[in-house]
Amino acid sequence: MEYHIESSPMVAFVIDKKIKLLLILLGIILSVSFLSWSEFATFADSDKDSVMDSIDNCPSDANPNQTNFDFDGVGDECDIDDDNDGVSDYLDQFDTDPLDWADFDFDGVGSNKDPDDDNDGILDVNDSHPLLSSEILAVKYLQDIDTCAYMDDGTLRLVCYSQFFGKLVENEKSNLDALELSIALSKIGTVDDCHFISHEIGRIAYDETGDVTKSLQGMDGTMCRGGYFHGVLASYFHNIEESEASFPNSYQTICDDLIGSSNYQDCIHGLGHGFVHYFGDDLNSSLESCNDLSFYQDILCVKGVMMQYTDNVFTRDGISKNGISKLCNAKQLEKNDYVECSMSIGTTLAFFTSHDFEKGEELCNLIEEPNTKNYCIEGLQLEIQDSEKYEVDPLTKDNREKFQPQFIKGTSKTVDIRSPAVVSNFEFVPEIGMISFSVDKPQYVILYIPKEFVASKMLVTVNGQIPSQLESKNNVLEEDIAMIKFVPDEPGLVLITPLA
Repeated sequence: MEYHIESSPMVAFVIDKKIKLLLILLGIILSVSFLSWSEFATFADSDKDSVMDSIDNCPSDANPNQTNFDFDGVGDECDIDDDNDGVSDYLDQFDTDPLDWADFDFDGVGSNKDPDDDNDGILDVNDSHPLLSSEILAVKYLQDIDTCAYMDDGTLRLVCYSQFFGKLVENEKSNLDALELSIALSKIGTVDDCHFISHEIGRIAYDETGDVTKSLQGMDGTMCRGGYFHGVLASYFHNIEESEASFPNSYQTICDDLIGSSNYQDCIHGLGHGFVHYFGDDLNSSLESCNDLSFYQDILCVKGVMMQYTDNVFTRDGISKNGISKLCNAKQLEKNDYVECSMSIGTTLAFFTSHDFEKGEELCNLIEEPNTKNYCIEGLQLEIQDSEKYEVDPLTKDNREKFQPQFIKGTSKTVDIRSPAVVSNFEFVPEIGMISFSVDKPQYVILYIPKEFVASKMLVTVNGQIPSQLESKNNVLEEDIAMIKFVPDEPGLVLITPLA
């Protein structure tokens, strides 16, 4: 049996309506698909700040309030020059004031409004030299400085500044002024730390004079924590190595002109940097050269060796778990050298991470040996603390510790003395085993004395009185050295005599 259904007008109408609806729906789908390719960006919000990219003045940086101080169409969050004064915000100390950008005396008043730009007490209108050298150089080399400041990567920025300051010293012939500029940029924050930059300034300075004493003459080791001195000595030894000359026997006295000043220890520390430039990866030869110095000279020198050594390795090889774990081997190094090497890893990492503790600690944690790792973190912390302290309250020549070695007549032995006070009239009387000297102010005094010159018990007096703060130790760092530390209650004559 066959069935035949005839289409009614009503059925045809329903089918036709459904087809039309499907066509409309298909049209909508097609229009959306075309929109997604051509106009979808209109509705995108890349930085998730609830402002669509098409109208967002900072589409890649969250700027929900759309602040735009200079009304230049670029929002403040992504505008590198918020006040449109031609100086990028990386350098501009007043980035919402188009009339001012610099404050090189750091008194909070911009140079345009400051009546005394160098803070010397003489108003600019009456001052024959109203501007600080750092500001003069910053204005002159603004484009070069701005180029370095704009770099996001800390290591590349440091390299850029090192090259710039090398060029500046060659052009300006003014080492002090270059250091002043590096300190100012460090305070502004566009230079992470001026210590390594001052290395480069010292290197160029020595290359121009060819004389260590001339290069260091009149310089201040407190500036950038002695980096200039380290650079001078590094360049001295590097040039000797490049010329294939023999290692200089006079290195033990090369810093002697600075004895009694706060610069002396920076010079001795710089020897360590220099040894590594001469001996390269032969770490033992550098350490042996330090070991031939007096006790405290050796400590300062080894610190310089390890700083330069770790920096060389990281710069050349990069930082990897395997490399950083093998850098300081406790089995191959003397105990104290191993500790200093491990701490210097942290010191160097501070510079490689722009003094960011979290980033530095993350790299220290790559080290497999627990003691090395802990010393690395300790060195990292100390370097960051020293850097921050320096930027806030740099030490003056008067209150900075001075390393003042005293030579015992008729011997090759030395009594090493550390103190902010000036030590004078030193004498050792062998007949009774007495040490005497004077101090000019009541500041701490630390002595490192070869044990052959002290008894098991010694009496310490200042003007006949026993200091209220007194400490002694028979063996320091497991060496045959006695340590005596005291704080005199007043300046005067110090006597250290054996007790029966």
